[in-house]
Amino acid sequence: MVDRVEVFRIADQLRALRGDQAVRVSVRRVRDKLRRKGSFSDVGPKLAVWKAARNYQPVIELMELPDALQKRLGDFGKALLDEVQANESRVRDGERANFEVERAAFREMLDEAGMTVDVLEARVVALTAEVERLRKGGATETSESSAEEDTEILRRRDVWERGVGLRTLMARKRDEMVGPDAQEAFWKSVETEVLALLRGRGPMPAGDLLSALPASLLNRGADVEMPLSVGWLRYRLRSMIEAGKPLTEMNGRFVPVEPDPAPLQEVEIRSPPPSLGDAVMWEVRKVLLEHGPMKAAQIRERLPLRVHEAAKRHWKDGLKRLSKDMSERAGRGYYFKSLGDGRYAALEGVEFAGASDAERIA
Repeated sequence: MVDRVEVFRIADQLRALRGDQAVRVSVRRVRDKLRRKGSFSDVGPKLAVWKAARNYQPVIELMELPDALQKRLGDFGKALLDEVQANESRVRDGERANFEVERAAFREMLDEAGMTVDVLEARVVALTAEVERLRKGGATETSESSAEEDTEILRRRDVWERGVGLRTLMARKRDEMVGPDAQEAFWKSVETEVLALLRGRGPMPAGDLLSALPASLLNRGADVEMPLSVGWLRYRLRSMIEAGKPLTEMNGRFVPVEPDPAPLQEVEIRSPPPSLGDAVMWEVRKVLLEHGPMKAAQIRERLPLRVHEAAKRHWKDGLKRLSKDMSERAGRGYYFKSLGDGRYAALEGVEFAGASDAERIA
């Protein structure tokens, strides 16, 4: 067995060489420096893990460029690869659209050819019937010619029957072809699954999203002639962003965008037109705010004398009909609300506009 630690150590040593001694870290060079050697099939996987862990880029590193420039070149190469994959996806979409047009034209040609074949078949049937009629009518034919004609008729009939079978098979294949509706439904499923993954796991790059998609969805993509790849998935996600879907891209990662919350609707507070009677009710409300829900009789006992006098000036019976007056205003949504057991509670957030009447009570 090959020691993984030893492979990593030797690979790091080879990578650290500079100048004329700089070499490319390969399976053969690492194996030659191992104490127990080992097979290439044992060294290769462990060296591949080392390359991924160390982000080894031999072409750039052997040029002995500054570290910052090496990193920029590496990032540029990855970005360029992403753009190439996205561009290939766009080209593939265009080719697929052209293929749909060509397939529609081919179907029209097949339909036209099928109609022609139907006409020819009808003609053959008519000619066959005419031959049979002539035979029954006593036409002079030798037995040899009749046998040859029968053989020819059978041959032609067999050819036409095979043609009918071929057309039936082609029609079945045409029905089995993937339609645009199935492909569109597949992409909607991909969008739904991607948004669910992003909301559950947070921002993710296209490669991680592709790995996290369920195998059943990937197999479905192959069935509808749309096998998923990293570049194609990235292109489709960017198309979703351009279409205004709740998605955005930040530093190569796709992030779900939560919709803005709907603005809170302001609650309309109803206030009655100012009058002396409403000034009295305002004093009643102040009592309810101070002492809590009460019945009309309890409220009358707590109202000051000046309020009783103002009520007598406004109403003939004064505060004797307080319960009825409060019920009317509660029904209109003014000042207080009825609790259903004869008690009333004050409404919050109500303003009184009748300052002059309030002063008149005071």
